[in-house]
Amino acid sequence: MVIVLIWYLVEFLFIRSRIDIGLDIFYGTRYGSWFLFGPLAYFYFKSITKSDWRLAKVELLHFLPFVAFGILIPLILRDVLNHRQVDYGMLSVFDHREKIITPLQYVYSFVFIVQFVHLGFYLFKNLGLINSYTLALSAQYSNINGNVKWLKIFNISFLVILFFVAIFLYILLVTDIYRRYLDYIYVLPVGSLFYIISYYFLNTDWKVTANGHGVKYAKSTLDQDSIASYVDRLNQLMKTQKVYLDKELRLTDLAEKMELNAHHLSQLINQHFNLSFFDFVNKHRVGEAKTIIENNPDFTMLQVAFDAGFNNKTSFVNAFKKFEKTTPSIFRENLTLV
Repeated sequence: MVIVLIWYLVEFLFIRSRIDIGLDIFYGTRYGSWFLFGPLAYFYFKSITKSDWRLAKVELLHFLPFVAFGILIPLILRDVLNHRQVDYGMLSVFDHREKIITPLQYVYSFVFIVQFVHLGFYLFKNLGLINSYTLALSAQYSNINGNVKWLKIFNISFLVILFFVAIFLYILLVTDIYRRYLDYIYVLPVGSLFYIISYYFLNTDWKVTANGHGVKYAKSTLDQDSIASYVDRLNQLMKTQKVYLDKELRLTDLAEKMELNAHHLSQLINQHFNLSFFDFVNKHRVGEAKTIIENNPDFTMLQVAFDAGFNNKTSFVNAFKKFEKTTPSIFRENLTLV
């Protein structure tokens, strides 16, 4: 994906500098090169959110629009585009000036627009992958924000780019006003995305799920007669040892302390407490935070968050609001009024 983004930006630089390298398909945006990015982004997200996913041959069909419009047709047919499309932009065929346009040239004018719609389709599919991934992680980890936050930022960044593309297309198609510098409306956000990618790749600690699909118990071997004793042991661990104070606590860590299979522990938490592992741990952290606030009214909320087992303030506030239906700050204010 990074290589493809570099291609887009170098292509734009060459067009603006009027550099002709003699290879039409290099100027891929004209021919639908953005058809390539949607599937790449989708497969990238699948590789993260589904640890057992491997690219199947049938999935290569996702690249068919790019191969057809971006490579085969430009290589087989000559003069696919007219001079106005090359010199003034793909959508210049829609302006009010007199011109002779072939059917194929009209097709490529629509291809220029459709390639961005195509990308949007895959970005919205990615939102579904993010939601499934979040649910799966919540069954196994007590802190998941770093992973999910990166995926959301990546996806939202491209949705923002598409928003600027929509503005660009509106100016061209609706107002019939076009200046060459208007291309920067969406080109500059693409360049900015490199900074986002670089920053978050530095310290991203990827977490994987057991099978990428969440936890199921249809064939569980958990002894139902022992559930009550397991629940008592779990409650004791949370109350006496306060294992939730470990910011990196995982389902496997707690299962080891319980001397229980991780799959069975997840089932126990899900079915008995009606919570995911993530919410189960954070509910205890919120209870700890309430005690800290009551006993230490001068503590900052960041200090409270860390002392209660959260690894950042945002996670703390979100969890507090979820279980207490108010913010930690309002909770502390109400204490002073009593």
